[in-house]
Amino acid sequence: MGKLLGDHAVVIGASLGGLCAARVLSDYYSRVTVYERDELPDGPGNRAAVPQGRHVHLLMARGAAEFEKLFPGLLEGMVAAGVPILENRPDCISFGAAGHVLGTGTTLKDPFTAYVPSRPHLEWQIRTRALAIPNVELIRRGVAEPWYEPAEERVIGVLLESGDESSGVAADLVVDATGRGTRLPVWLEQWGFRRADEESFDVGIDYATHQVHIPEGLLKEKVVVAGASRTQPVGLGMLFYEDGNWGVTTFGTGKVPPPQNFAEICALADEILPPHVAVALRKGEPLGEMAFHKYPKSRWRRYDKMDRFPAGIIPFGDAVVSFNPTYGQGMTMTSLQAGNLAAVLADGDVDIAGRLARATKKTTWPVWTMNAIGDLALHNATGDAPWWYVRVGNLFDQFLGAAETNPDLAEWFLRRFSLLDSLYMVPSPRVFARIVRHNMGLLLREKFGRTRKLDDPVRTG
Repeated sequence: MGKLLGDHAVVIGASLGGLCAARVLSDYYSRVTVYERDELPDGPGNRAAVPQGRHVHLLMARGAAEFEKLFPGLLEGMVAAGVPILENRPDCISFGAAGHVLGTGTTLKDPFTAYVPSRPHLEWQIRTRALAIPNVELIRRGVAEPWYEPAEERVIGVLLESGDESSGVAADLVVDATGRGTRLPVWLEQWGFRRADEESFDVGIDYATHQVHIPEGLLKEKVVVAGASRTQPVGLGMLFYEDGNWGVTTFGTGKVPPPQNFAEICALADEILPPHVAVALRKGEPLGEMAFHKYPKSRWRRYDKMDRFPAGIIPFGDAVVSFNPTYGQGMTMTSLQAGNLAAVLADGDVDIAGRLARATKKTTWPVWTMNAIGDLALHNATGDAPWWYVRVGNLFDQFLGAAETNPDLAEWFLRRFSLLDSLYMVPSPRVFARIVRHNMGLLLREKFGRTRKLDDPVRTG
């Protein structure tokens, strides 16, 4: 428990981000109220307000560690509920990126533990823990808008959806956790502020997902991913979840449609998955109906660049930045925002919004940039970007090619992709030089049928 900064904080939205914000706020405010207009299930279940929840979600190892800091016992509770643990063995994961199939070929030298919960299960686990905090309360009611006081240039609470003056609820701090559809940009203009600048890329992601029961014993893997590439704009991800079934999500990039039925999913699997995985999938039984979802744009609202911003309110989670979901990093980035919020509040209540925006920029920029480079250079996205994005993307394509056969590079990629060792994924010049040597060795071996020392193992330390 930190030093109290106020009596009452309000969170708009019981999203994953909103619940994490409520957890952090509970250490600094006497009361925390979470307002949510949608009905919440008593257990793990899909929500109409989270249409992307039916599609596969990958919880990065860094995200698992960050969520555990917020909610001690979370990981143990998930395992007790049947959530699979991703062990550090090459037969537990098959990972493809931009048309390259990576494999460490051996147990990782620097092991880490990953967990594979479904999105509804993770949200339920976190919601249960957040609402068990004594000073956190959930109220099933919608918020019409923040309660803004012009004379103070400050948000002083929220106005509930009843429509009468008595619906105002005072608060020392309001958190907008309403997701990508946030109306904060509109409210800022109404209050006399400018909208935040936005960076966006038209990724044109089109999802199609089926839940599938695959007979036990056919697959040792818990995660199978084949990302899209320049020449194959449709990818596929399979995750084994706590209910004993597989979530199978296919996605088209650059506005290319994904498969529309299970037979088409299996046909795609024959093209891009390891043969034994495709065979196992064909032996599976599809459950229920397919789910479809579109994600047209990745968007980052640059609140860190604003020179004027009202006091008493902060945007959080997807209301600030929403990442291309095919990279599976969104939930982990939300957990990092929660860590930023905790650090900011620990330093007091002066300029909370500004300090949080600047802290979130530091954790967002490297991941956003590498996602944008991958989208523009490898996934047929469109958008304004510096000239060097595509060149870096081409170099990274070389890196992934080398990582197919070099376990050191594969491990470097998996740890960075999981956001463990660093948020930056651009290899150093020394590593790039070794990548070139490695690939040259493969070319010489293919051409002359002999091995050169050029393809010695790469040291990435």
